[in-house]
Amino acid sequence: MLVLEGAAKAGVRAGRDAHVRCVHAPKDGDATIVAQAREAAEAGRRVAVVSADRALQARVAATGALALGPQWLLDQLE
Repeated sequence: MLVLEGAAKAGVRAGRDAHVRCVHAPKDGDATIVAQAREAAEAGRRVAVVSADRALQARVAATGALALGPQWLLDQLE
């Protein structure tokens, strides 16, 4: 899943495209990420959120999601 906020929403429409679901944050991107992580975790899905924002990492970890930093993602892409 990809959460977009602000001007970034103009570049990609909300919805599913192949394996990626794009969600447009109505206002606060962090709040939308936390809500989506909580919803997925409560549904029993494994959830990982990649962010460099330590406060956001703590908020998503509290939902039961795995919080990862951007270096983890870069390592996966190599």
